[in-house]
Amino acid sequence: MPIVQNNNQNQQPDPTYNQATDEAIKQLFDKISPNEPGYAYIASFDDGTTYKGAVGLDSIEEKLPITTKTIFNIASASKQFTAFAILLLEQEGKLNLDDSILKYVSSLGTYAKPVTLRHLIHHTGGIVDYMELAEGANIKYTEKLTVEQSLEHLNNHQIAEFPVGTKYDYSNTGYFLLSLVVEKASGKSLREFSKERIFKPLNMNDTSIVDRYPTNFPVARGYSKNMLEAYEIFESPWEHTGDGAVHTHVEDFVKWGQNFTTGTVGGKDLVKRMSEIGPKTSPSGETIINNKDYAFGLSIGKDFNRHYLEHSGGWAGYASHFMRFLEERLTIAVLSNYDEAKSEKYAKKIAEVILGNSAKK
Repeated sequence: MPIVQNNNQNQQPDPTYNQATDEAIKQLFDKISPNEPGYAYIASFDDGTTYKGAVGLDSIEEKLPITTKTIFNIASASKQFTAFAILLLEQEGKLNLDDSILKYVSSLGTYAKPVTLRHLIHHTGGIVDYMELAEGANIKYTEKLTVEQSLEHLNNHQIAEFPVGTKYDYSNTGYFLLSLVVEKASGKSLREFSKERIFKPLNMNDTSIVDRYPTNFPVARGYSKNMLEAYEIFESPWEHTGDGAVHTHVEDFVKWGQNFTTGTVGGKDLVKRMSEIGPKTSPSGETIINNKDYAFGLSIGKDFNRHYLEHSGGWAGYASHFMRFLEERLTIAVLSNYDEAKSEKYAKKIAEVILGNSAKK
């Protein structure tokens, strides 16, 4: 499969701290109220040159300010860690990307037999969204939903959304199932495996996957706006991992970004595979419908006359965006505790400031 490379190496920014750059980034957030949910942000080169800051409240009720060490639920930006765990297990010979998902989650039923781990990684599996099934069962985001309940819902839905490998359809179910694959192949939950094999070796000491709520460590309160446009706490106790549930702060996120260059965990060959995009054609040779340049839990961005890795996240009370510029060795992360926050917009504005290019419209 193709690996995206940056062919624009002639536009290298000078990775040296610049006060004007710092001020320009701060100004991006100058309209965010200090008395409302807000953002933590960071832009850091591997040489240590870093621009970071925070605005708004970690908790409106307690009037706690957000800092760059405030922990957020990063929602779907978690998918890259799940994909990385799968690659680590493949590297060890404990699974194969072309294994059927039924090898690990037999309860799905025979209709899912053609669906491989590779299909799930690249969102071409055709398995129904477990969130839609929960909605059909009248289970709200703010109510408890267990892994067992969702597996029962999926077992009761023995119909593919489309023939496997023929269409790209972003799937939280796929990554939720991959978390169960990690558990089956490693003998440890994704939470345990990631802590031991990814977070701890990278000194991401404040990062963890949450599979039970409430947490036993401080996390920014998540907020939404009600019909009166007032902020209210909006958090979900759903117990699924894989498609989300990583909790971290921006400074830990940088350590993850650096691993794309160092290969401290996994090795350099494995981290290169994180940017391999999925197939362009179906098993019958036809172009995959609505196909995207989606790699291993990461999308390929193409703004700023560069290619880069990125992923956004949005879930009850939280919004996030992660970017890794491989050639520039630059990591950008913007996290928020408001579910309609513009984390992606701010991340790209920060990149625009630092890289000195205008974003493509």
